[in-house]
Amino acid sequence: MAVRPLYLSKAESSKAVASEGTVEAVCGTWYEAYGELLYSYLRFHLPSADLAEDLTAEVFLRAVRCFDQFNPARGRPKAWLFRIAKNALRDHQRQTRRRTILPLAGFRDLRCEAPSPEERLLWEEEVARLMAALGELSSSDREIIGLCYASELHSSEAAEILGLSETAARTRLWRALGRLRKVLSE
Repeated sequence: MAVRPLYLSKAESSKAVASEGTVEAVCGTWYEAYGELLYSYLRFHLPSADLAEDLTAEVFLRAVRCFDQFNPARGRPKAWLFRIAKNALRDHQRQTRRRTILPLAGFRDLRCEAPSPEERLLWEEEVARLMAALGELSSSDREIIGLCYASELHSSEAAEILGLSETAARTRLWRALGRLRKVLSE
């Protein structure tokens, strides 16, 4: 594998673009050479790894867009990329300063309809307890409860499905719910 020089003259960079096919290929070579260094620089200045990765990608996106402005006579690609990174970091910091961050404690009047993690955990425990209790009932009890509550059918519809009279279906449901309450209270 031939080692390509990372410092190219203007003529050489034009040849490299012509030989490799695209500006993206040259910037890809630079990414392989300097990507980790730029990421480390940005990570040092930013609070999260995800943000550093995003800005590193932004640096190379800007490099591709502005490749025609790269002048090897003025410096090496590494220095040019670090200037782009410095500007991207500065732009990000400016945007962050412009955003007003308000603490959630200031919004006591806001209500969230979504259950809290504690409420979800309690709900899951309740459902698990109910499912365990249903498992202790007979299949006919589970069937009538499932039709009327899980499938939200009216007792007349459940009666039709089970081949019972509506009165018999209501009685079976009432007795099944009684047995379910008894199992849950144990």
